[in-house]
Amino acid sequence: MDKLSVREKVSYSLGDFASCLIWQSISIYLLYFCTNVAGVDTASAVAIISVSKIFDGISDIVMGFLVDRTRSKFGKVRPYLLYMSAPLAIATILLFSVPAALSVHAKLIWIFVCYNLVTTVFYTAMNVPYCSLHCFLTDDSKERSRLSIMRLIFAFVAQILINGGLLTLVKWLGGSVTSKGGWTWTMVLVGAAAFGLAQVCFWNTKERIGQREKPAKVPLKDSLHSVFFNPFLMILLFVTLISMLPGAITSGVSAYYAQYILGKVEAVGWITNASTAAQVLSLLFLTPFLLERFPKKQIYLTGLTLACLSFVGCSLVPRSLTALLILNFFKGIAFGITFPMLTAMIADAIDYSEWKWGVNSAGFSNAMNQALVKFGIGIATALLGVILGAGGFDHALAVQSEAAERALIAAYTYIPAIFYLLSMVMMLFYRLDKIYPQVAAELKKRREGR
Repeated sequence: MDKLSVREKVSYSLGDFASCLIWQSISIYLLYFCTNVAGVDTASAVAIISVSKIFDGISDIVMGFLVDRTRSKFGKVRPYLLYMSAPLAIATILLFSVPAALSVHAKLIWIFVCYNLVTTVFYTAMNVPYCSLHCFLTDDSKERSRLSIMRLIFAFVAQILINGGLLTLVKWLGGSVTSKGGWTWTMVLVGAAAFGLAQVCFWNTKERIGQREKPAKVPLKDSLHSVFFNPFLMILLFVTLISMLPGAITSGVSAYYAQYILGKVEAVGWITNASTAAQVLSLLFLTPFLLERFPKKQIYLTGLTLACLSFVGCSLVPRSLTALLILNFFKGIAFGITFPMLTAMIADAIDYSEWKWGVNSAGFSNAMNQALVKFGIGIATALLGVILGAGGFDHALAVQSEAAERALIAAYTYIPAIFYLLSMVMMLFYRLDKIYPQVAAELKKRREGR
């Protein structure tokens, strides 16, 4: 398999840039928008997000089946980038444009419908296929790892832009961070950018793997068997679920933490970007260095350990902005190590299923992974609601009670550390790295013999 051109790698990575513009806007700011701009109470907003993630996760699985059964002149996954990016942009604009004249109940309905249009329908329909695209661009394991690294660099650059610039843009366009018009026009710009970048990804990439063979009709039972009887894939899927919880909890609480613990809501961009900038640096320099010298499992465990220690450190200095900036930088290094390794290991586990049973269900397997990401976010959002509720948090108060402040600190620091520790324990049972060279060599022979 020839190496991919720089143009194709960049275009592929812009697909994640596009997705991340919308994903990060929702992850960091939707809860804040619902409570402090749209005027919805925290419990209702949390309930909408948590319940919707169940539908969202199910839609991922359905989308995975569709991807595995799609055949077109554009390939199996690229057509979804072409056709779903515009509806996704429009639905995102509507989500952040809740009419002020609506009653509270009508606002909740608006948010529920628009949120599900964004996440359950259009984001799923574009992002699940995109997450499988690297499996069809090349069959070289290291090239896939490099694609994962490059893709995440672009995603984290998008995060930096959203974290550091979105509130500034809202204030510039609307006069304040609580301006409804400012949020609407900001999301018009975000949606337009996401649409354009997704189109660039579509037109400048080419699916190669599986395009020479006749379309195979994979029975449902074979798809299920290739996932649920693959021990390595199951470990990685459970790790995906557990490792999503800390990120989702901290994302949901970040704006509140910055406002009520650090005393400045704009600080959410500073502390989040300290992490994101470190992720980019890690992906550019550290992760490629480690990938050439160590097994993926060992690299991943190292990243999990660093993340766990960084969150514990935050719990020791919860009100020091300087210390949090430093510790978030170390978190970013850890995330820059772990994220691409998990993506690459899932691709390896999919290869293992094809090697073991002759079934390549890349769409369904990646969809299961995406579904667990969504379930993890739903669980995390519900857990965050429980934590804040137990502490008596009230977004309407300018100053929170001591119990509410303790709840905010717990959600931002040591509770995420516990989940990373659980992920570390689960990864001890992953052993595919030892046999993967044999799997890859035999698969290559089979494919070349077709």
